[in-house]
Amino acid sequence: MKPSAVSRKRNSRGVLPGDRRWPLIAIATVTLIGAGMRFYALGVRDFWYDESCTFIYVYDLFDWPAGVANLFVESTNLPYYVVLRGWAALFGHSELAYRAMSALAAALTVPLLAWLCYRMAGWRAAAITATLAAFHPLHIYYAHEARAYALWMVILSGAMFLLYEAARRGRWRWWAAYGAALLLCLPTHYFTMYWVPATAACVAVAGDRRRVLRQWLITTLVVAVLFAPYLFAAVLPAGKGGGNKWINKSWEPVLAIPRTVWALLPAGDYPTHLRGLSLASSDTVPLVPALDAVTRLVPAALLAGAVFFLWSRRRTRPVTDESMYKYYEPAGRTVLFIVCLTFVPIILVWLYSVVVRPNYFVGRYDMVAWPGFILFMALVTVHVSDRLGWTPAGRNPGDGVLGKAPLLICLLLVTCSAVPIVRFLAWRPPPSPHRQRAEELARLAGPDDLAVTLSYDREYMLYYLRRAGFKGRIVSFPSWLDNQVGWLDTDEDLSDAARLARDAGQMARSLAQCLDAGLRVWWLKDSMPPSRRFEINRHLEELLKSDGFTLKSVSPDYLIYQLQKPGRS
Repeated sequence: MKPSAVSRKRNSRGVLPGDRRWPLIAIATVTLIGAGMRFYALGVRDFWYDESCTFIYVYDLFDWPAGVANLFVESTNLPYYVVLRGWAALFGHSELAYRAMSALAAALTVPLLAWLCYRMAGWRAAAITATLAAFHPLHIYYAHEARAYALWMVILSGAMFLLYEAARRGRWRWWAAYGAALLLCLPTHYFTMYWVPATAACVAVAGDRRRVLRQWLITTLVVAVLFAPYLFAAVLPAGKGGGNKWINKSWEPVLAIPRTVWALLPAGDYPTHLRGLSLASSDTVPLVPALDAVTRLVPAALLAGAVFFLWSRRRTRPVTDESMYKYYEPAGRTVLFIVCLTFVPIILVWLYSVVVRPNYFVGRYDMVAWPGFILFMALVTVHVSDRLGWTPAGRNPGDGVLGKAPLLICLLLVTCSAVPIVRFLAWRPPPSPHRQRAEELARLAGPDDLAVTLSYDREYMLYYLRRAGFKGRIVSFPSWLDNQVGWLDTDEDLSDAARLARDAGQMARSLAQCLDAGLRVWWLKDSMPPSRRFEINRHLEELLKSDGFTLKSVSPDYLIYQLQKPGRS
């Protein structure tokens, strides 16, 4: 009996049949535990650089400062900012409030993926999917970050579900729902574009393949036409505006795909930007070095062994039972569908990065493959157990009873995942010096004062000054950094000495006018160690000093100075 044919009736005690009861209990349990881990300690850490950019956008979303580039210059996550602005209207602009929306989206992703896997392979695979998703350290990390990745994952998972149902049912209302989800997913993160070609694999699970292929093509073309204005207004300008130079420093095209697969595994090898989670990050404190090494290698070994087993057993041990063909043939098409949604986007973005321009970042943009990879691991676990004869006696493959061997595999993966999860959730970095600087300046300054932030400190200081209650105006040097919210100021951006000199002269005249008008000007020196940025900031300081202006140290511990005119104390 197929899982979909199991009776929906309850017995006299109101309990679901055994084939569903225990998987449903497992799904509900791991969903609650996963939600708890995603909501745990959301507000204990200050925003890091990217999150401070989120704050800037959301805080000024409907009151964007004059002369500053709009959202389209930096970001292609506009739906996320709009939704988060509505969320902040209800819950405020704190770290806890911003991250809570990501945590909620991440928590909803777990049962959504479980339901999709149930539709594909039954309750047993659904329970495994929920377990792997709930205890995935990478997903828990992004649930604690005020960025678009968690929202992107829940929308992408919903689009996968609607695509599967549309292909199986072949009805236009399902295709319309899928198209709407895809159209929302694309601007949430433009890497969804690399996922779209892989969706053609939906014909593998279709009954009438020609009809479904035609429906898929029409839906994709309609979505492409509707998305085109946003593509040309936001995605392409953002790609040309910089932001890729920093990736070149560590670009390793040969290792990109293996590193992605390892990062997507439970307790995988996470990149350095995942502070508190990655062993390569200076912020991460390993619990037990030997245990950390084991937990990183076990999931990779299990996956490699399972894939090799399935590949080899298909040749040496064919299925002879006719009833088994009815299970394995559609199951094989489902696996093909999931494999395409998982690995085709990774390969496409890798090819683009190799041929055109490096924009590939392991552990962040690769999240486009995360929902498919979770389903892929669950299906592989189920099929390996069936091939080995681990299905409980009297049960058909795919039935709701989990079986001891798949249960042990899940427990092993959860145990491995628990090590980096505990390490990340227990991570408590010291208070940010930017926060302390902002609080000190907010205490000193008045509502009409002007604060000058320099170089890379700008995004941090805009966020922390607003959070500290600073009511004055904030300007930055070089001034064109105002048009690069979210991008790092690369050497190319700062290599034009003549432009820097003109900008410094204009800034000096503007600050002199502010002082003539009786305003106080606060100078926040670049907190970075001596570097190219530090030397560039001296352009402005030297111009001001040549005109007789002085910098009075008000708070040397926080590099806060007050700009003064000649003869004025």
